[in-house]
Amino acid sequence: MSKLLAIRYTANYYLYRKPVKMNRSFDGLAALIRTELDKDIINGDVFIFLNRNRTMIKVFVYEQIGFSIFYRRLDEGSFLLPAIVGDQVSYRMTAKQIMYMLNGMTLEEGDYVKADKYEPLLGSSM
Repeated sequence: MSKLLAIRYTANYYLYRKPVKMNRSFDGLAALIRTELDKDIINGDVFIFLNRNRTMIKVFVYEQIGFSIFYRRLDEGSFLLPAIVGDQVSYRMTAKQIMYMLNGMTLEEGDYVKADKYEPLLGSSM
């Protein structure tokens, strides 16, 4: 996993389903959370953002003394999304889903396998 990021089962994890330019930093991501997700940015919820190709991810959270961003870029492949029904702009993920997603894994036929396919994000035009 990561030595810097702790996944807690008690936290709420929200995947933003539209692609995000990875040059957005604290203020830009906070604005997306407030305006498009209508969420409070300082209550401890964790927000997950992906670029169009799903090769980069940012995890945004407020932790007692300030905001943190965890940023990961894959060497190969893309982050695989959980199966999502509906067209809502955000999806609440479980801690287990975020752990497997960050490790490039997905549940398939009762076992975890490495992600090797690409599916565009909501609102992506390819």
